[in-house]
Amino acid sequence: MVLSEMFLIDHIVAIVICVFAPILAITTRQMAVEEIQIEPDDKIKLYHSNALLLFVFSLVVITIWRIPGRSLTGMGFSWPQWSPVILLLLIAVFLFYTLDIFFQYGFRRWREKTLRQRNSTLSLVPADSRELFHFLVLAFAAGIGEEIIFRGYLIPYVLFWTGNTPSGAITACLFASALFAFLHGYQGYRSMVKIFFLSILLAAIFVLSQSLLFVVVIHTMIDILSGWIGIYILRQIPQKEHPENETDT
Repeated sequence: MVLSEMFLIDHIVAIVICVFAPILAITTRQMAVEEIQIEPDDKIKLYHSNALLLFVFSLVVITIWRIPGRSLTGMGFSWPQWSPVILLLLIAVFLFYTLDIFFQYGFRRWREKTLRQRNSTLSLVPADSRELFHFLVLAFAAGIGEEIIFRGYLIPYVLFWTGNTPSGAITACLFASALFAFLHGYQGYRSMVKIFFLSILLAAIFVLSQSLLFVVVIHTMIDILSGWIGIYILRQIPQKEHPENETDT
């Protein structure tokens, strides 16, 4: 990738992403541990507010990048450079996601376990078609905004410190992926591990292709499919198979 010069404003943005965002994530994770129940209307409001936050912050990041006159191609706003390695990485992403879905929903007891997880640490995921419709707004915002922030901006920023070398690129990808996974800690530690490995694949695709196109499309589709598949598979579990509902009656 092209090594871009960084300025004071870039360091301030990096502090927000790398320091303040993790502090907020720790607070969110504590709320998940306490299993705070969120009403459907409040959940939808969270979808919209989080989507708006991602869109606004990603636009701020783009604006800050452009203020010194830097080209947006440095953030990955360009047509991807193709290579056989990228094809292998895309296949790896597909296989990784397919296996993850299988291990969540392949057998009934796995679906029941996934349902229990969704009712606790994943209480923000959509539970019905109405919530899914509003969740799509967040899925698009995350697919676009998070890739701009964590791949398009953060990786070039870390490269500024590590140097535009193979080892520097690996360090930048690992750092951005680890931070991205940590910020999803409210989903539980297993999800953090899966997100970390998937993020490494996406970061590698971004660095090698020098484009956000592939990673934005993949990220958005994963979020949409995860919400849709979860709803239409888990709703097939009979009411009597919900142990937490039995204790409430």
